[in-house]
Amino acid sequence: MFNPAMFGVSPQQMEKAREVGQHLRMEIRKYRKQGRLEVRFFLINPGDQYDIGEPVDKLCDQLAWGFANMFDIKGKIVDVD
Repeated sequence: MFNPAMFGVSPQQMEKAREVGQHLRMEIRKYRKQGRLEVRFFLINPGDQYDIGEPVDKLCDQLAWGFANMFDIKGKIVDVD
């Protein structure tokens, strides 16, 4: 079982993070031969005023941080919007 406290996340922070799932769904497409993946978030309710860009930014930062720290892979995040 996943224990968020192992990563310094409080139960309150975890509860707040779980609220994201009440607004969003995601689709992940993988292109193994090309070495790329696409993660797409979309609103469950299209009329919702939830900022969909915030989880995109956070996921990018976490992915870059994780690969840099775990595998010493350097790179950059390119903002195309």
